[in-house]
Amino acid sequence: MAVIVECSIQGLLRLVGKKMTNEELEDALFLLKAEVEKIEGDLIEIEINPDRQDMLSEEGIARALRAFLGIAPGLPSFPVRKSGKKVVIKKGLEKVRRYIACGIVKGVEMSDQLLKDYMRLQESLTATHGRNRRKASIGLYVYGDIKFPVVYRTERPEKIRFVPLGCNSEMDGPQILREHEKGIEYGPIIADFKRWPLLVDAANHILSLPPIINSNDLGRLTEKTRDVFVEVTGTHLPTVEQALNIMVTSLAERGGRIQSVTMEYPDGTTMETPNLRPTNITIDLDEIRRLTGLALSGEDIVEALEKMNYGARLSGKNRVAVSVPAYRTDILHPVDIIEDVAIGYGFDRIEPTLPSTMTAGALRPLTRLKNKCRDLMIGAGYQEIMSYVMSSPEVLNDKMQRNQPIVQVGNPKSQDYSALRNSLLPVLLDFAARNQHADYPQKVFEVGDVVIPDESRETRVRQEAAVCGLLTDVRVNLTDLMTDIGFLLRGMGLDGRFRFETRSDSSFIKGRAGTIVVDEQEVGYFGEVAPEVLVNFEMGRPVVAFELLLPESGSWS
Repeated sequence: MAVIVECSIQGLLRLVGKKMTNEELEDALFLLKAEVEKIEGDLIEIEINPDRQDMLSEEGIARALRAFLGIAPGLPSFPVRKSGKKVVIKKGLEKVRRYIACGIVKGVEMSDQLLKDYMRLQESLTATHGRNRRKASIGLYVYGDIKFPVVYRTERPEKIRFVPLGCNSEMDGPQILREHEKGIEYGPIIADFKRWPLLVDAANHILSLPPIINSNDLGRLTEKTRDVFVEVTGTHLPTVEQALNIMVTSLAERGGRIQSVTMEYPDGTTMETPNLRPTNITIDLDEIRRLTGLALSGEDIVEALEKMNYGARLSGKNRVAVSVPAYRTDILHPVDIIEDVAIGYGFDRIEPTLPSTMTAGALRPLTRLKNKCRDLMIGAGYQEIMSYVMSSPEVLNDKMQRNQPIVQVGNPKSQDYSALRNSLLPVLLDFAARNQHADYPQKVFEVGDVVIPDESRETRVRQEAAVCGLLTDVRVNLTDLMTDIGFLLRGMGLDGRFRFETRSDSSFIKGRAGTIVVDEQEVGYFGEVAPEVLVNFEMGRPVVAFELLLPESGSWS
C-alpha cells in the first residue's frame, strides 16, 4: 500500500534548491514514481511507493529531486564521527527484542512543523519498514538530558514505572498496556513475555519501554531541541539498521551532524552504528541495455545512475561499478538498480515503437494443461477450491507427520502464514477439517503452485504446478480414487503411459498408499490418510487423496 506524505511546497523547494511551478514539480515527481494526490495552497500530498522508505519524508523527497534534476547528482555524503558514547546490551533480550542500533544527530533544524514532520516519518517507518513496530520501532530523545552509557535490558512488568510520553502521572508496565493508547495498540507485541525490554540511562532514568512508548522526561522533543539521540530496537538486525540509517540521514538533511554510538553486546562484541558505508555492486552494461531496451552508452548509464543518487563509474571494458546509499532499503538485486537506470534516463525520453513482428497473445502450454485438469476434475465430480500459497510449518509438516524442506518467511506477521506451501494436500486437509459441517460425501480439488527449496536456482526455490484431489465420507474406497486418477491421466493423453506402485509414506496408512509413475518417472502419490494425521487435523471421517505434479513445459512428451 502506498504512503501519503504531506509537505510544504515552499519548504520542499527550499530543500531542493530550485524554484519550480506546481506543474513542473508534479511532472518531476511523476517521473520518480511519486504521484501528487492533492495540492491545496502551500500543502502538497505525495503518494510514495512503500518500497522507497527513504522518501517517506520531505527531506527524502527533496534529496531524490536534487539528484534527479541534476542539482546534486551522485552519492550523497553523510560523514559520521565517533561520539565515544556507548549502549550496553544485557542478557535476556534474545527472545524478546534482541537488536538495537543507535545514533546521535547534532545541530538539527527544529520548528513546530518540522517536529511534526519528524514524528510523521518515525510513525511511517515503523508502520511500513518496521511492520507496525513488531520488526523495528524508533525512539527520539533529547540528547543533552541523557547520561551515558545507556543500558538496554529487561525488567519485570510490575517493576517498570515512569511517566509515558503525553501523560502527567507515573504508570507501571501493565498499566501502560491497559490504559495508554500506544500500550493498547502495541502492547500485544511484548505482553506475553515475563520480562519486558527497557532502555535506561546511567542515572537510572527510563528512556522508553520499546516498542510501546517513550518517557515523557527524556523522550519529549521541543522546538528548542537541537541535538537528538535516535534508537531503533527490533527483532531483525538489517531492518533495525536500515531504519536508523533512514532516520539519521533525514535529520542530517536539516543541517544535522551525525555521530555514531558503540553497541556492546553481552558476549563482548561491539558494533558502531549507524553504518552509512555504501554497498558496492558491479553490473554488466549489456545486461542493462537488454533489460531496459535502450541503446545506452556507458557514460549515459553512469549519468542516469547519478541522477538516482548512486555513485557510479565505468569498470573494465563493459561493466559499471555502483555504490548504493545505505538508506536505500529497496535494492535487493541488480535488477532494482537497472530499473533506476531507466528512471534516471527518463521515461519521458523513451520513444514508443511498434513491435518488429506482429503476434497474437496465447495461453502458455502449462496454463492450458492446468485448465484441462480443472475440466477433468470437475467432470469427475470434484469441486474446486482456491487457497493461499502461504501456510504454516505446523500444517505442512507437523500435522502431516512429515519433515520435508519448506520455504519460511522471516519475522512473519502471523504464524498461520509463515511458510510457502510445498504441497497441496495439507492445505486441502485443513480446508476439509474446517468444513465438516457441510454435506457428505465431499470431493474437493485444487490446481495451484507449490514452492520447493532448490539451492541450484537463482531464487533458491523451484515453483511447480500441481493438482490435488481429496475425498472424504463415512466410508471411502481407495479403488474409486485410483479410478478417478486414471480418468484424469487418460484425459491428459497418458493412456498406457502410467502405472501405480506401492509406497511407504508416514502420511498414509501402511499398505494403502501408492506412487503415480508416468513414463518411468515418479510424478505423484495417493493413499488413504493415516488416522494419526486425521487426529492432528481433527477430522472425524476417513480421507483418500492424491497429488500430482504437472510438467513445467505443459506437455508430458
